[in-house]
Amino acid sequence: MNVPMNVSRFLRRSALLYGTKPAVLDEDMTLTYRQFWDRVQRLSHALRASGIQPGDRVAWLGYNNHPLLEAYFGVVQFGAILVPLNIRLSPHDLALILDDAQPRLLVFDSDFEAVAKELRERRPMELIEIQIGGRHEGYLSYEEFLASAPDEADAADYTLDENTVAEIFYTSGTTGLPKGVALTHRNLYMNALQVLATLDFSDKTVMLHTIPLFHVNGWGAPHYITALGATHVMLRKFVPTRVLELIQAHRVTDALLVPTMVQALNLVPNREQYDLSSLKQVTVGGAPSPSSFVAETSAKLGTDYHGGYGLSETSPVVSAAVIKDVVSNRPLDDLYRWRGTAGIPLIGIDVSIVDDSDRELPWDGQTAGELRVRADSVMQGYWHKPEETRRVIRNGWFYTGDIAVIDSEGYIKIVDRKKDIIISGGENISSVELEDALYAHPAIREACVIGKPDPVWGEVPWAVVSLKDGASNHPDSILDEVNRGLAGFKRLKGIEVIADLPKTGTGKIQKTVVRQMFGAGWQQ
Repeated sequence: MNVPMNVSRFLRRSALLYGTKPAVLDEDMTLTYRQFWDRVQRLSHALRASGIQPGDRVAWLGYNNHPLLEAYFGVVQFGAILVPLNIRLSPHDLALILDDAQPRLLVFDSDFEAVAKELRERRPMELIEIQIGGRHEGYLSYEEFLASAPDEADAADYTLDENTVAEIFYTSGTTGLPKGVALTHRNLYMNALQVLATLDFSDKTVMLHTIPLFHVNGWGAPHYITALGATHVMLRKFVPTRVLELIQAHRVTDALLVPTMVQALNLVPNREQYDLSSLKQVTVGGAPSPSSFVAETSAKLGTDYHGGYGLSETSPVVSAAVIKDVVSNRPLDDLYRWRGTAGIPLIGIDVSIVDDSDRELPWDGQTAGELRVRADSVMQGYWHKPEETRRVIRNGWFYTGDIAVIDSEGYIKIVDRKKDIIISGGENISSVELEDALYAHPAIREACVIGKPDPVWGEVPWAVVSLKDGASNHPDSILDEVNRGLAGFKRLKGIEVIADLPKTGTGKIQKTVVRQMFGAGWQQ
């Protein structure tokens, strides 16, 4: 028997088994799993009544809130395609994405009314408004849209082809235009099962959605948390004190973060006044973490710290830094080092590292090569970009563009992006290694290392940092202290101090923007 892997089956299960349990906590609203299910069915019926057909795209411009979580199921369960949009992009960038995706409908939070209006002027779309700060005339409200439809079951979860596209996430586009990553129901379903088979989640889990849901499938949490009948806690904007308040108020057990978010939580004044005793673990992706940072966070937040790794193209989770039982008795320094890596592959995911000639490289913790992935969760392809798809999916593998080493225990460490390796005098230098050295300095709050053009060496490593509040260290003294522990050819040749480093909508440092600011003459 082959039963289609439609993600709406996750919600159906939890509505049946956990109907009266809180499913979604969003500001002052609490939805049980039965109420969550009913609203999802209304959304599907309302979309059908408005003319949305299977295969049509529905774009969504908004914060982490219950309507967007509802869209993860209500849009896709009858075959339409959800396109979550990055709220930090300019109208011009969003217009380019919509030109590619060609949605028939745009749902937007009221804070983005001006942007939504401008986008509709560029291309014809129906607009539906989620009221946040007040109602704007001329748009149907989301609640009115749902109220017009019945809450009877509308799921096509046993007939819909699992290989149809369910979601499209647009990559940040460091070169050229953003590409739409087309994820199928099968991709999403399998990634959820891979996470649940490998990691320690249960129906007791209370997940705080600190990562925007428009980013890489919300790290898969909308699906696997729903599948368990666990609880979603929505966070519309990342404010460190608000995060701590929600952990305390809702007894949050888990949170997904990027390093800059973790650092912001570590630096909250009077952090000890919050009761964080419920927090079981934080999973940190986006960049590898030095062991000193892992140790500091574990002590300050009183929780387990796990690195993780994934991409939009892999639905997204590839690996997680769980500590295998066979190494659990190793010294604490080793455990912290492993926890800061990308971790070991999830069950059902194959990885390898290869050189430029596609020769597989050893797992010795030293030899670096491009990381490639083979799994059911790898995307169908880039939306309407077959050549781009063939470039990254070949020989039965997805080539990530990340340079990694894998040690003998199977722990993956991302050394750099292939395009971020600094080549100075013919030597390859990992910008991530240098950033780790900077983060070990007590004055550094954020760090980014770029290759700066040099007439003799081609390019040289250059640091751009922000300092912790109250730090009085002179940049030259920081540079001297950091360089003492580095090999001669790796030493930083300069340092710039700025108030804040530019970041993406998920809080990741935008190395491309830093290059534009400080790497004059640099070319991608």
